[in-house]
Amino acid sequence: MSAGTARATVRASLTPRRRRRRALAAALGAALLGTALAPRPARAWEAATTHAGLAEQAALASRLHKRLVSLGFTGGLFEPLTIPPADAPALLGALRLVSPTHGAVPDARGRQAALGWLAAGAVLADVPAAHGANHFFDPLTGRGWQMPERGAIDRLSDAVRGALGRAALPARGVPAPDWIISRDNPFNLDAFASQYAKAVSAPTPGERSRHMAAALVAAGAILHTLGDLGSPSRVRGDALAHFEPLGGGPDDLGSRFERIAALAHGRLGIPGPSRVITRARLRDYFTAKDGTGLADLVARSYYSPNTLPAPMRASSDATPVLARPTPAPPRRLNLMAASRDEGSVLRDVKGTCLARYRVEHNVVAFSIDDECMLEQVDALLPEVVAYETGLLDFLLRGELQINIGGELAVSGKGLGAGSIEVFVDDDRGVRTKLTTAAVAAGAEALVRVAAPAAGVRVIALYRGTDPSGEPLIAVGAMPLTR
Repeated sequence: MSAGTARATVRASLTPRRRRRRALAAALGAALLGTALAPRPARAWEAATTHAGLAEQAALASRLHKRLVSLGFTGGLFEPLTIPPADAPALLGALRLVSPTHGAVPDARGRQAALGWLAAGAVLADVPAAHGANHFFDPLTGRGWQMPERGAIDRLSDAVRGALGRAALPARGVPAPDWIISRDNPFNLDAFASQYAKAVSAPTPGERSRHMAAALVAAGAILHTLGDLGSPSRVRGDALAHFEPLGGGPDDLGSRFERIAALAHGRLGIPGPSRVITRARLRDYFTAKDGTGLADLVARSYYSPNTLPAPMRASSDATPVLARPTPAPPRRLNLMAASRDEGSVLRDVKGTCLARYRVEHNVVAFSIDDECMLEQVDALLPEVVAYETGLLDFLLRGELQINIGGELAVSGKGLGAGSIEVFVDDDRGVRTKLTTAAVAAGAEALVRVAAPAAGVRVIALYRGTDPSGEPLIAVGAMPLTR
């Protein structure tokens, strides 16, 4: 059989799904090599498409809608929330650099739906661009972003080196799990907790709207930081993978893998979560001692372009030399299949392409082409959404119960030492404090107070820690009926 006949036979044997995937991969390759994309640095999953879509899917699968409704934001995810431009000119100025078609840009009054503010945070987490260097974490070394060594940079093209020199990226970044609690991060965990508590306790509807929008911006940025660890190069110490020319201009550098995700799925094509991940500690969503964090899972399950097995001699007793212990290739490769034009494929237990290998001049070389990357993107995105959904639920996990009879009683479980405040809303939405009290660790009956004679809703707010020592904001709400 001739080589041409063999290739025709292989193409004919492809399933319709494989044929569609190859056609899409070819289209993606053409887009990456063309000039249709505007020149811009690509440092992460694309913020305005992939990250916005990931945050939206996480929100839709989470308890956020129900929580917003219970607190008086009756439209839930679609409740209009306003941050007046005069209150946050830098925030709204940064958002005006984003296309309004991406669903994360408020109107001239600073108003958009709650879901839009969450997406806005996911978009803004890379602003300024240097903050993107804090979205890396290698669980094998515990390190975050590190600029490639001088020798590796010297091997890059002159155009890439020139763009790199203009990028002003730091030599080192803060590891992603540390960045979300760093004081240098304007959208850190404290920023979320502070704004969330104010969204519950502020006196007027306008103030609560502004604080809830700000809390959602911080939550979206935290989701972005976690979601970036779903990209293999970010968790395998592969900084060089983020300096690939992507075709939109001399400064359009970044990860080909992450650009493929943006081209293939955009924002609206991001899938829902494969499941919802539950963890006892915030950091465990990123990395955990038992290896169940997102970074742990992705680092051991996938290769990245510069952490593939090294080229090796094509013989039955040759053993691949690995840059990292996992994923481990099979002991015996299919060298006969690898000698064909298309080579052979390493797949995981679920059938996802991990790498291709091909024998040429008696040397086995490994690579990840666009079709293989697309399979990985399709497999990874539902997992990333699963972790982001779990993280969003974790941020909102605290719940209090309110019982109203002759007295108003507030109770809760799994609370550490802290404090509780109880409020009542009048028919204009003005919120007034009824009482405040200290809470002892382990207490369940938190406070009792005389039921208000008038009002439409009672709200309780706890600030403290959970049994794991994690900061906790717990809330409860109950309509007042007469």
